[in-house]
Amino acid sequence: MATIHIDDSKPFPCFPAEPNNKRETFADFCKRQETGLNIVSDEMEQEKREQAEMQELMKKSCERKKALFYDNLDLILRHRDEIRGTPRYANIDVQYAIKGGGLYVGHLSAVRHFNFAGTLVSIGLKLSSLLEIWDNEQFKVECKCGDTAVIRSFSGSPLSGGSMATAVCPKCKKEIHVKNRSFGGYCGLMHTGHDRDIEKVVKSIIAKWTLAEVAYGKNAAEGKDAKWRKAGRELHDDGEPCNLETMINELKLKEFQLASR
Repeated sequence: MATIHIDDSKPFPCFPAEPNNKRETFADFCKRQETGLNIVSDEMEQEKREQAEMQELMKKSCERKKALFYDNLDLILRHRDEIRGTPRYANIDVQYAIKGGGLYVGHLSAVRHFNFAGTLVSIGLKLSSLLEIWDNEQFKVECKCGDTAVIRSFSGSPLSGGSMATAVCPKCKKEIHVKNRSFGGYCGLMHTGHDRDIEKVVKSIIAKWTLAEVAYGKNAAEGKDAKWRKAGRELHDDGEPCNLETMINELKLKEFQLASR
């Protein structure tokens, strides 16, 4: 058997530290950052730019829809009962049609965004809820033309309770400025309507998932390929949604047909 002898009378040689192995100080890191060090990857920056572009496009779309909505406000209010009774119309998102906010509370958004298992879900104020909000005296204003205007924006303070609001008349399209109504009244009615819409959407999903599980259980009991067809395959939605543009067109056509008789 070979024997290895180690001569430890001489120290180990000093290996020079490689530049890549040198530990960087915080000061050096800051200097590199000032000269253009990328903390965020190019792909992340591209994603941010694309998201900003989509948000800008969505903003323009909401502005266009808002203008269309108030241009046809008289039509919408004439058909308010039909809209409420027609789910296709009642469930149209109109979060762009009303806005509010105030000191200490900030902007009161009429749309909420949720992240469920990585899936983004946005639930906005529904048209039926907005019409219900406008049924309250808090959101009504008598116009000089004889018609009733509705509040479409408000601001104020939760401490003083004071407020400023802007209403629009469906008949003459005049804007009316309203002062010193209860700020809490505005916020409360708007929150209640939107919360009810969120509850409605969630309960609808739960109900449809319950039906999907029942259908899956029935198929499994009958031996219908339950191994490959899970409950998710049986989940169904409400079908093609209606948008503001389609509803306005349909209501105008209906009025035209009635007038032509």
